[in-house]
Amino acid sequence: MASEEEIPPSQATAQTGDADVEVEAEAGDLTQAYRELAKGEQTAAQMEASLTVLESKLEAMLKALEEGSEKK
Repeated sequence: MASEEEIPPSQATAQTGDADVEVEAEAGDLTQAYRELAKGEQTAAQMEASLTVLESKLEAMLKALEEGSEKK
């Protein structure tokens, strides 16, 4: 005899299916978050490289200005 607390097999399958869908959705969300994080890291690295180039140019300009003012 089945007790009142037992879940009929058809409902158990539906509940398991819902859980599988939730797990897949969470996995998809994590995958998307990882992709966005990786893209952000790549963007940050590109910005850092650009800033390094800019810093070098500014230092060269400052050096040229200092040398020019010393000659006067």
